[in-house]
Amino acid sequence: MQTPWGDAAELRERRLPPGRGTPREAAERNQRERLFAAMVATVAEKGYEATVADLVQLSGVSRSAFYKHFDDKQACFLAAVEAIVDPTLERIAAEAGDRPEPDRAQHAFALLIDLIARQPAAAKMCIVEVYAAGPEGAALVDRTMDAATALAQGLLEQAPERRGMPPDLVRSIVGGIQKVIHKRLYRDQVEELPGLVDQLWRWIFSYPVPPGPLKARRRRIVKAVPFAERQAQSTPPERLLRALAAVVAEKGYPDTTVAEVVERAQTSQRTFYEHFKNKEDAIVAALDSGSAHMLAAALPAFRRAPDWPHAVHDTQEAMFRWGAEEPEYARMGGKEMYAAGKRALDQREVVTEGFEALLAPGYERKPDIPPITAEAIGGALYSLLYDHVNKMGPETLPDLVPTLVYVTLAPFLEAEEAYEVAVG
Repeated sequence: MQTPWGDAAELRERRLPPGRGTPREAAERNQRERLFAAMVATVAEKGYEATVADLVQLSGVSRSAFYKHFDDKQACFLAAVEAIVDPTLERIAAEAGDRPEPDRAQHAFALLIDLIARQPAAAKMCIVEVYAAGPEGAALVDRTMDAATALAQGLLEQAPERRGMPPDLVRSIVGGIQKVIHKRLYRDQVEELPGLVDQLWRWIFSYPVPPGPLKARRRRIVKAVPFAERQAQSTPPERLLRALAAVVAEKGYPDTTVAEVVERAQTSQRTFYEHFKNKEDAIVAALDSGSAHMLAAALPAFRRAPDWPHAVHDTQEAMFRWGAEEPEYARMGGKEMYAAGKRALDQREVVTEGFEALLAPGYERKPDIPPITAEAIGGALYSLLYDHVNKMGPETLPDLVPTLVYVTLAPFLEAEEAYEVAVG
């Protein structure tokens, strides 16, 4: 198993000899690097469930030495992720800076994909498994995405035709790329990524700078009906699912218990287990139910629209109005998806692939658009949803609609037309 710190099978051989001849700083650095390499290898084999015992066995670092460096496995895991991500972004920025200005952004993107392809185990740990580390892992992802967005913004500013790109639009582009990468790593199909570089690059540069600010000309105020009222109008299974969404939104999926869900739903554990096998079964059902209700609110708007561009606008407006009216589902779907396990992620793929089908008329308008566009747009929209829910709250989701619509339409339409539809 190759890691950024060498072959994991050779870690024990890299132990420094004890004694005064070895500086303390060198010995500590050697131990940390061996533990980081062991973390990459054991997580590749066992997932985040890998234990401290696995790490010390593979690395040759004693248990007592491990606890001198880290309080627990999570601390070691997060430190290893940071030790991979931070130097990677610094390297990309430095190498891109050595290129002529017009080539910098493209070189940075190609280098990112090349590094991931060369170190798939490390990349999977940083991009897929990191969410299993709880809120601290999600916070690390957020910081990484912020840093990647800042890097992308700076590189795009050096391309004259992309100067002045709105930060939310850059964030969506970074999120679309992240989604494509995440999907290949999650499915162990990393070998596909190098072949997607050209398609993704064409998708990135299908976005012109919007002709004006991405703000709706008319703002519609959306207020959620109080939680208790919505619960009173629901069946027992629906009350349980909304209660689950509420508790997960407050505490995170790993810390949510069935007892708390039952209490919030004002029902019984017997009722819960009549409908769901366990917590995982319930959150998959909650994601499915939330998606179904959101689509039920959105599809009539899609059908009533006079043409495809306005159908995209009206559908997304209806979807995000529903998210503001059902903030518990919006927080759960926008924030806790990754932490909820494989079945929840699979359910997200079903939803996003269903949305991608709505883009088929766009391909009819512009047949030469890269095939990866629909998938990348789905990732871009989800990234904006995730970021907006975390920073602004679900009640402000309707404010995001112009950016979402522009992200969806700009690859298929002229900038002016996409902008006019987006801002209403």
